Amino acid sequence: MVQEIATLQVKLDATKDEDEQRALEEDVTGKILWLCWCGICAEVDELLPKVVDCIGNMMELCSLMKSTPYTDPGGDQARLRQIMLDAGAGTSKHRLWLAARTAEQTEWSGTARPAKHHVWLAARTAELAKCPGGANKCLGTS
Repeated sequence: MVQEIATLQVKLDATKDEDEQRALEEDVTGKILWLCWCGICAEVDELLPKVVDCIGNMMELCSLMKSTPYTDPGGDQARLRQIMLDAGAGTSKHRLWLAARTAEQTEWSGTARPAKHHVWLAARTAELAKCPGGANKCLGTS
């Protein structure tokens, strides 16, 4: 995973297109967050049995967990959580961006692009990210 992050960072450093940079930044950030999350989970998995042994009563622990209020993550926290989960699911915003750009180029080949084609591209990338079965399935290229 560290090598993947390094490879993405090299691509990011060499990229001039702002939309592509944002997609690569999300991929790098997501992979770093996912790696940290996996490390935290491994630590919790190791420590949790010790904690349960100290408490001695599983019902007491369940009661404590149920009484903990849920806090709705703010916009930034929710966005970072989504980036991390996308990385964990193997969703690459850069690959989605490239697929959307290819679709745009195919759609507009031989015609003049609209003045706000970058808005269309961002919307198409978001649409492809939600596609069940992956972007290739929605594009009909799988």
